[in-house]
Amino acid sequence: MIDVQPAFSQRLVRKGALIEETYRAFAHWDLRKSLPENIDMIRAQNTLGAPNESWLREITVTLSSRFSHGDSVAPLAILAKGQYPLERWRYCLLWHFASTDHLYAQFAAEFLFDQHQHGIAAFDTNAVLPFIERLDAEKAFEAPLSHYGRVRTARDLLRMAAAFGLVEGQPVRRFTNSPIPEDAILYALYDLMDRVQSVSRSIPDARWRLFLMKSSDVEHELINLHQFRRLRYEQAGSVRELSLPHANLTEFARSLTA
Repeated sequence: MIDVQPAFSQRLVRKGALIEETYRAFAHWDLRKSLPENIDMIRAQNTLGAPNESWLREITVTLSSRFSHGDSVAPLAILAKGQYPLERWRYCLLWHFASTDHLYAQFAAEFLFDQHQHGIAAFDTNAVLPFIERLDAEKAFEAPLSHYGRVRTARDLLRMAAAFGLVEGQPVRRFTNSPIPEDAILYALYDLMDRVQSVSRSIPDARWRLFLMKSSDVEHELINLHQFRRLRYEQAGSVRELSLPHANLTEFARSLTA
């Protein structure tokens, strides 16, 4: 499972996924400069097209907080700068939420994945409350939550899942069962192989739960991608071999916009 991080920040779930705003920010990203330098440039030039200074500050503060630690933003920026379609890009962004948004990652890995695996088609905010209450009891938040704070956090988490196209409906949510795009599956594979350099360890990695995928789902996707010649995957008993055509995630991202 994805480990519970100490002192979950609620700011990120309150502000939401900000998918379009993040895409616009990365479309103007200077890969030669640091994150703070890019944030300063966005504030100075308002490349996001924010309607006022207050909203511009809210977005940039959230982006700074979200991406100040964790994965490199370079692959996401390369795709956005290359005008890779937003509807597919959002799944690549979602993949990085395992290291940028620990509260949402925990929610996806436990609550959403569990509901999905047990075939629970419909659920609402009340169904999420036991998950929030457990985290609160474990002192996972920066401060104890009021009842309203728990309800709001549950709503915000479901709203983020909806933004990524995993659930739909209001107030009762249902899984969309929309397939994860092949490019996003490959994006995830490149990232995992960069990290663990082992296909046997990549397939069962808990991070796939962000896509609501279990190990057998991942292996099924590998077989399909092999058939379409987007990678080479072979299995003989417990031995698995995976060969990817590009050297790393950054090179793969560049190939999608070439």
